[in-house]
Amino acid sequence: MKGLLVFGCACCVVMSALAQPRQVKVLDWSWSNPAIDFLEKHLADMQEECPMLDGLVVRVYGQAETLENGKKWSPGTGNAWSKRPWKYEQFAETIARFKALNFGRFTDNFFYMTTNDVDFDWFSDDDFANVAANFGVAAKVAKEIGLKGLGVDIEEYGRKFWNPNDLKTDRPYGEISDAAFRRGQEWGRAVFKEFPDIVLFMPFCLTMDGAALSRPFMNGVIDVMPPEALLYDGHESSGYVAKTTGAYADMQLHLHKLMKKIILPKNVRKARSQILLAPAFYLDGYFNHPATSYYRKALEPEISQLGQVGLFKRCFAAACEEAEPYIWLYGEERCWWKNSPHSRVKGLWDEADGGKGLTQAILEVKNPSGAMIDKPENIVPDFAFTGKEKGWTLWQVEDDRKQPAPGNGEVKNGRCIIRKVSNGCFHQTIPIKPDTGYFFLCRGGVTNDRGGLAGASLCFKNAAGQWLAHTGNVYLKFSGTGDTETVWSFLTTPKDAASVSVQCNAQGQGDGGEAFFTGVLLQEW
Repeated sequence: MKGLLVFGCACCVVMSALAQPRQVKVLDWSWSNPAIDFLEKHLADMQEECPMLDGLVVRVYGQAETLENGKKWSPGTGNAWSKRPWKYEQFAETIARFKALNFGRFTDNFFYMTTNDVDFDWFSDDDFANVAANFGVAAKVAKEIGLKGLGVDIEEYGRKFWNPNDLKTDRPYGEISDAAFRRGQEWGRAVFKEFPDIVLFMPFCLTMDGAALSRPFMNGVIDVMPPEALLYDGHESSGYVAKTTGAYADMQLHLHKLMKKIILPKNVRKARSQILLAPAFYLDGYFNHPATSYYRKALEPEISQLGQVGLFKRCFAAACEEAEPYIWLYGEERCWWKNSPHSRVKGLWDEADGGKGLTQAILEVKNPSGAMIDKPENIVPDFAFTGKEKGWTLWQVEDDRKQPAPGNGEVKNGRCIIRKVSNGCFHQTIPIKPDTGYFFLCRGGVTNDRGGLAGASLCFKNAAGQWLAHTGNVYLKFSGTGDTETVWSFLTTPKDAASVSVQCNAQGQGDGGEAFFTGVLLQEW
């Protein structure tokens, strides 16, 4: 076990810093995103119907005014990118109505901002002063209502304005880019002044292709972003076609590479701490589109091999590894709740062809603590610690190399016990598939307040039996309450992994210290 010594010591350092896996938060972003009239009537029902959602993207509108041509115009969701100014006073009634709602389980909600009505000139100070002020009003309204922030979709649904070729100007690109950077600063100052700790949630932030001016603009925003603000990039294009467990780690890597490539050098460190990944799912590609459509074909052959819900569940679990903590679900022709007023919505997602069990799949991934370990898919020998099979071996670091290590333990009758161990584990090594998604769960606890630390680990080896440093390794820690706890993680195995050491760890135990384990689950996901 000489090789394990290095790993065990490293495990000791890492485990002491880790706690229960963070829970992801799932946001609905859809054609059915509701406004105040719908929320007042249906919010309580929505909470019952959507137990897997943690937040909504909501439409917000101010009081209508009559324009010069006699038409009615309401400031709100679709028209902030306009030289027509919003007035905060126009939102007074809307704010009061929103504040009267009880969002309950929907804790993370966003003011939906889109680009349906675009009317400004990058080179007009007056035009953009109104655009920036409009977003400042939106930020103030979001804060008053109690929302997390703004859901800003910068995709062009109306007039094109991110590509210099679409602008009516002969100015050189450098001049246009400089203007976009300044406007980003103005936009950011207006938003952050009203809501310094705002969360800006964007389907595209740095990852929008074919929108050259979005990058200097976002550089301007980041340049003035205070340290308490956060900005999420939804990586929409990649998320909509992701079909492998490794795709989400690739998105994370791509986003960080873009930061180094695109962001001003002085702001790269800021960007890496304040721009986070929120993986996307396009539900219509799974459940509504025909087999010949682009998004459905992009999910082949996995969607045919695993089924629609099966592939979604595996990808959702992989996305949980990278979510910080948001995952967003975009949908068009179906909805999570009943009575959607959208004319093209056909019903609920669970009622779609191949969609049965979708809600339950999300719930199982979000909280798998009740998972049964005695399933055929569990690849851990003697996963219930009967002691009747060969498998678990006790290993520990010796405090005095001349004397046997003082700790001891046993595996029998459904329990693995570790006592008086300064740093050790019960372990076994089993074959594993490389670059494959797995679910890892362990049940156990620390018997008393002198019991030190305890948890479970997965540590990988290559085909030559060499440890793969810390690549892909998983460390889970019990909180030490004395009760039986369940800790878990979804993971993707390293590309060169051939086997894994499954470890039930204990460390820092005194004379009366004891940790116990009642079950381990490792299954391909």
